This record gives sequence, structure tokens and C-alpha cells, in this order.
Amino acid sequence: MMSFLRTRLATRVISVAALLSAFAVEWMLVSVPVSEVSGRVPATVRARDEVVTFAVPAAVTGDSFLVEYAQPGESEKVLVDAFFDNAQLSDATVTALKSLQVSAPTQPGLIAHETSNVGSGSCATKLQIEPVSGQFGNIEFSQNGDDISSNYRELGVRFTGADGLVTLTPQGAFQDGVSPCKVGLSVGDWKQSTAGFLPIKVHVPAGQPFRFHWRNLTERTTTWKTKGSAIALVIFGASANDQFLSDSIAIRPVNPKTGKPDNPPSLEAVAKNHAPLTVSFFGVNQNQLEISASGKGRALRHGSVVRQNILETLMSKYPIPAALFAAGNLALIAWVKRAFLPSRSKAES
Repeated sequence: MMSFLRTRLATRVISVAALLSAFAVEWMLVSVPVSEVSGRVPATVRARDEVVTFAVPAAVTGDSFLVEYAQPGESEKVLVDAFFDNAQLSDATVTALKSLQVSAPTQPGLIAHETSNVGSGSCATKLQIEPVSGQFGNIEFSQNGDDISSNYRELGVRFTGADGLVTLTPQGAFQDGVSPCKVGLSVGDWKQSTAGFLPIKVHVPAGQPFRFHWRNLTERTTTWKTKGSAIALVIFGASANDQFLSDSIAIRPVNPKTGKPDNPPSLEAVAKNHAPLTVSFFGVNQNQLEISASGKGRALRHGSVVRQNILETLMSKYPIPAALFAAGNLALIAWVKRAFLPSRSKAES
């Protein structure tokens, strides 16, 4: 064995094996699957062109997953309108309207809930989205982008896995015993005008889209203090947290012919080892949604794993180890060269 290791053949075999091993290690370093999705999830979801889907959304505190909006204070005069493509008034709402001598339809159809201010009062509509039973499988957010005013925001919602219940509650301080809200409620061709403070509950079947419109009527507010910025309008969970969890986040382009999201997603982040990703920011801008998320997982672009060049990062950040690494590569190549191309003096002897 020792005699074989001293032969030229053994030297060649060992040198080639070392070179191939080094090549394999360096190849793995320049093509490492992304395992940290922070910064890998797109910052924006473009209105009209893209939708974002969160799989198995959950509250960070472990309580029920809800989507809510409530006006921070009466100084902010923000009107909230809601539009449903195919939904129906809940039995509780039909009964409440009946007690006011209003006969409301019970069949599903197009529903609109539009608000306006009465006098100098402020009509602030609180909204809540919750599953009727169980939990949502996915929840999808999008924007039509019909209006890009700095004082206007719009959010489209669609969920799967369970029917949803949307509760709209106009609020505001009474003035001279009069509600500051006027609500225009319509179901198909049926229309009814009501005063505020009557919660309207809408039953939305899974898979049916609906939209919310926010109109800021004042210039100086806390939430809308910066024009053209993303606003964290909605909160998540019964504890009113601005963060939530998700098993995956997928951004899909909208097919211009069908109007439906395409597959595979243009970019997707998938959680690893059953540890959900944390969505730390969900902002609604004029014509785009803005998202920040973190966690361990895979990032995929058009269905293929996104990879990063760790070797390039190490070489650029640490010059001394980079120089030693380069010197080692040169020495290894020189060794292989000597094993196959002996020096001239040895060749002549």
C-alpha cells in the first residue's frame, strides 16, 4: 500500500480527487438554496397585475384569525365602503332590519354598503372578517387600482376553505341626538337608506371576492400623515395585532385574458419544518400592496428554488480569507499540473 502511494499514478489520482472535491464544495457554495426568506419576499404587489395569497393564516398569539379595521380616532374622518360580488345578508341582519319595518332580501346577489357623513360629524365604520366555522385555508389580497388618489385606498379580499362573515359597524359621536352616519345599503336592485350604529353582517361564500374602499376626508391625520405611503390599515387576530403567521406567501401575476391568477407563482416563500413565516408588515398603498416577512424556508421563482452565491458574499466581505482561499486554489491547481506534467529536469533525466 505504501509503495503504491509513492507512485506517480497515486499522486495523479489523489490530486484529481482533491481538485474535484474542492470544485464540488465551491459549486455548493455558489448555489445554496435560500433558507431565510427575509428580504426575499417582494416588497410590492402591483395593483391590477398581481395578487398575494397567504396559506393557512393564523394569529401570532394563537387566538382566532380575524381581519379588522377600526378608525383610530374621531379626528380622522375616513369613510369606508364595501362591495360584494356574490353574498347575502345574514339572518341576524335581516331580522334586525325587520324590527325597523324594513323588509330586506334573503337571497344572494351584489351587495354594496356605502357611507357618508351627516352634518359636521364623523362616520367611522368598523369592519371585521372572520370564518363562519373552522378556519380559512387561504386568504388573498389584491387591488383593482381604479383610483390612485393619495387620500384613497382600496383592498380586494378573497378566501378559501371556509365561508366568511363580514361585519360592518358605522360608528361616531351623536350630535343633537342624531347619528353622524348615513348608510346606503343595496342588494341587487333593492336599496335602503339607514342611519348608523346598525351592524350589517354579510355572509360571503368561500371563493367569492369583495372589496373595501377607504376615503380620507381630512388633510391632517395620524394614520394618513404621509401622502403616497403604505398604510397598515388592517390588523389581524382577536388581540388586534399588526402581524400574523402564514405557511406560505405566493405572489401570482393576473392573466389579462381570464382575470385570474396564473400558476406557478412568480415568487413564493414556503415555510420550513412546520414553522410558519411571520408577516411583520402588510401595508395598503395607492396602487400597490407592500409586505415584509421573515422566517426559515424556501424561496421559489416561477416554481424553481431561488439560490444565492455564498462564496461571492464571503469573498467580497472578508478580503484576507478570500486571498488565502484563492492562494489555496492556485496551489491545488499547481499540484495537479505537476502530477501530470513533470518538471523539465525530471523529464530529461
